[in-house]
Amino acid sequence: MRNEAAGYRNRMQIAWKNVRANRGIRPVDFINGYRMVQPLRALNGAGPSMDMVQLIMEMFTRLEIRYLPCPVNEPVRNWSPPRSPEPTRHEPRVGLFVDAPDHLSGVCLTLNEWRDQALRNGLPLTLHACGAGKPEPGMVFFPPMGEVKLDAYAGLTLNIPRMDEIMRYAERPPFDVVHISTPGPMGLLGLLIARQHGLPVCGTYHTDFPRYAGALTGDPELEEVGWRFMRWFYGQMDRVAVPTESIRRELVEHGFDPARLRVVGRGVRTKDFHPDFRRETWRAGHGPKHPVKLLYVGRLSREKNLEPLAQAFRRLHATRPDVCLVFVGDGPYRAELQENVRDLPVFFTGSLSGKDLAMAYASSDLFVFPSRTDTFGRVVLEAQASGLPVVVSDEGGPKDAMVDGVTGIVIRGINGENLAAGVDALTDDPSRMAACRRQARLHAERMTPEASFDAFWRIHQSLESAIRSPRREVPV
Repeated sequence: MRNEAAGYRNRMQIAWKNVRANRGIRPVDFINGYRMVQPLRALNGAGPSMDMVQLIMEMFTRLEIRYLPCPVNEPVRNWSPPRSPEPTRHEPRVGLFVDAPDHLSGVCLTLNEWRDQALRNGLPLTLHACGAGKPEPGMVFFPPMGEVKLDAYAGLTLNIPRMDEIMRYAERPPFDVVHISTPGPMGLLGLLIARQHGLPVCGTYHTDFPRYAGALTGDPELEEVGWRFMRWFYGQMDRVAVPTESIRRELVEHGFDPARLRVVGRGVRTKDFHPDFRRETWRAGHGPKHPVKLLYVGRLSREKNLEPLAQAFRRLHATRPDVCLVFVGDGPYRAELQENVRDLPVFFTGSLSGKDLAMAYASSDLFVFPSRTDTFGRVVLEAQASGLPVVVSDEGGPKDAMVDGVTGIVIRGINGENLAAGVDALTDDPSRMAACRRQARLHAERMTPEASFDAFWRIHQSLESAIRSPRREVPV
């Protein structure tokens, strides 16, 4: 009873903070939100039903949320949706709906790769997003009504589109299939458009949002709320693309329909990440007295399970003065992490990209990625393409991006002690390290972006009978 009372008080405190933080919401924002949420309440798929009002209340009392209105002075545009050129063969026209397309993550890199490959192959794929993006081939940007920031996930902004703009654009949708990348505002509107016009709808399970929510807030009940929403959201889909077999099995365990799940994998451009980018100048600038260089690349945030990595390195340093650790990336956990390791040979480069990132990979010796929440871990492939053995957790999708015992090792029951022991055993065996380096590069060469895109595109081709049948409009 005492714990329940404390939990109730905490939720009321969060709700009061949200009320105070969102006093600038305008009547037009409430109207826009109502027009978005009301039709969603009527949607029911193959999965369980979802009370959208209850979901909003759960979010409002468990997460600190800030809504920032945007100017809406400009009139609604008289949309003439871009028409994809007629392909030389029968191909489905796919409308891809995404949230936060500019967020620095493996998800966004994958989406941009899919768009680029569709353009190169003359396939009719159009990416739809909300924000102030510049017009580009294969992309449509809608102006935002406002933006939502979650204090638990610093750096992520979700733009809320204007419903009148979206509905005007979708009066005659220029696509045969809707594909939803993320379960945010644009994803939900893509689902509404598909239902309104009787179109097949697919989705991709890119991110383990329920586990992220639990890890970032320490609220296990919020994680379960997340799973209820995910079961409802992806229960609306005809097909769901997942990155790895492990994630497919995990989703089935959480109540997803296995008949709808398809593994599409991921790929890496091995010309962009290669052992040839190794530079002694980089190595000398990052721990010249420590010849064995461990590398982490990614967001510096609690959901990445970085505390065991810091603990493991402290253990290693006690017996291995030849080892240093380099963090590439940035995030809300950086300041605390730097304080925890300030007496150790640990280096923080901030975010890197392009040749600078490729050099950091190739100039290191071992890649360590302790995340338990990633559904794939694109960085694991980039590291192997650069000739690095990798060390990953036995939870989540990254273990499917490597070959245990061949291109690196999987740490079971990952914690500071187990991780330190695994890294020590691998780096203390030069012949094993050399073999892993060779196999890592060969493995990455087999994981091509083209193969991943082909699997992604086949999902839509498999719905051809539904696409060719007369459309059944569903009022929402």
